[in-house]
Amino acid sequence: MKNKKSNHPEWFREFYIEELTELVGFPSTEDTQRQVTFVLKTLNLPRRAKILDLCCGYGRVTNLLAKSNDYQITGVDLSDEFLQIARDEFSSRNIKYVQGDMRKLPFKNEFDAVVNLFTSFGYFETDEENEKVLGQINKALKAGGLLLLDYENKFNFVINEVLKKKRSWYNTRQQQLYLIENDFDFLNEREIVTFRQYKDGAIVKQVCYNIRLFSFPELKKMLLRNGFEILGVWGDFEGAPPAVESKRLITLSRKIKN
Repeated sequence: MKNKKSNHPEWFREFYIEELTELVGFPSTEDTQRQVTFVLKTLNLPRRAKILDLCCGYGRVTNLLAKSNDYQITGVDLSDEFLQIARDEFSSRNIKYVQGDMRKLPFKNEFDAVVNLFTSFGYFETDEENEKVLGQINKALKAGGLLLLDYENKFNFVINEVLKKKRSWYNTRQQQLYLIENDFDFLNEREIVTFRQYKDGAIVKQVCYNIRLFSFPELKKMLLRNGFEILGVWGDFEGAPPAVESKRLITLSRKIKN
């Protein structure tokens, strides 16, 4: 079956802005540090290695990576607003920030590793577009380079966020009231989360994200087609094996051919 066109094409262009940062639910500083510790241990790269943080956002991971072993870090993101936050808050001689689309990366055989974290994969409307990202990552990596992909486990999302919770109210630090509704497009296997801002009982703003959630077998086939071999799979940043109840689907792959 062909992917049905979503009602929110390129939703990420309006969702990832500074005003909505609190709603995105980024991990805390402490959780981010634990994640980076796992990333560094898993990649096990030599000093001065070159790492691409793809979809780096406002630099929460990029900065910590740059502090380790004199790594040379390039952060790429589509959001000008997030990149400006990153540049303002995380200035370092080891970091370069680049505005760009992950479907068209301007790199070739440049990096020892690429990290793509916090479910920053599956954004696009078709499987073909999403898979194209893996081809771009392959191109950006040196021979034998590593890809660490941190992704949402769709089974956990459906069970806990759709079936058990479905919707919840959230009051931001600026006292803006949002209703957050979780849904799953069964036919297209897409996570859809809608944020509706209310004022005086009326909706004054609505934004959403709409992400294709691939199963591990689907992801494995795409990685193989794009010149990777899988070295490891985990269900969280503590290194637990993947399971239905795992919150994450984390894969480590190596480039074996162009």
